[in-house]
Amino acid sequence: MTAAASTWSAAALVSCALAGACGGGSRAPVGVSTAAPGGPSTTVARDAGAARGPEGIPSDFRTNLTKINRARFVSNGHAGGRYEVDVYANPAGKNAALSASGDIPVGARLVKEHFERVGDGVQPGPVMMMEKMERGFDPDHGDWAYVVVNSAGAQVQNGRVEACAGCHDDAPHDHVFRVSE
Repeated sequence: MTAAASTWSAAALVSCALAGACGGGSRAPVGVSTAAPGGPSTTVARDAGAARGPEGIPSDFRTNLTKINRARFVSNGHAGGRYEVDVYANPAGKNAALSASGDIPVGARLVKEHFERVGDGVQPGPVMMMEKMERGFDPDHGDWAYVVVNSAGAQVQNGRVEACAGCHDDAPHDHVFRVSE
């Protein structure tokens, strides 16, 4: 296992394009935005001189970040209710997700762990993170970067991800949808 692979959670994330979560087969589309995408998704390639993206989802996010929802809930925005989720955040991210207004500082991180609803139970699904980056990272989408890791633990997106940004552009508070505690 590479050092990069060891930074990803085993319970990981699904990319809309690579995992078939949006429009592939009979699965419901990811998100509910009707906004037109601003261009192709970009996976950050550090050796290609692209803008710096987040380092990735910390493997210890369940212990080093705060779970901000009391009970797992159905995520209607990610795959139209296919997943139940838990949301974790660093202190700046927690304030952002629980607030209806205010500035969201650089470094705010929100991690959403998905559990696919299968029959009468659930199984591990993707893990997704959004991180507020320095001004200018992606000004058309609030300077947020996204990381998507599939349920097998493989990173499938990192950086500017139009599938994520297109929906989060519709969020009422700096591209963040409020989470009820």
